[in-house]
Amino acid sequence: MSTHDLKAWFVREVLPLEASLVQYLRTAWRAGDDVADLRQDVYVRVFESAGKQLPQSPKPFVFAIARNLVIDRLRRNRIVPI
Repeated sequence: MSTHDLKAWFVREVLPLEASLVQYLRTAWRAGDDVADLRQDVYVRVFESAGKQLPQSPKPFVFAIARNLVIDRLRRNRIVPI
């Protein structure tokens, strides 16, 4: 898939999910200041993964990545520096 086709897919399939994605991230991640950064990280992961193989169902794919990213950040924040 060309970069142009991937970008078109992203705009068509992923960007319309932005409002519900932001709402999900605000609910899952209480630190509201980080929501924009989380959204951007989700978009990067979605774009990179879709570049390898397009998902059959974009919405569950996007939200699975968002959920995993939140879980990763929670784990990272639990690590106590010595």
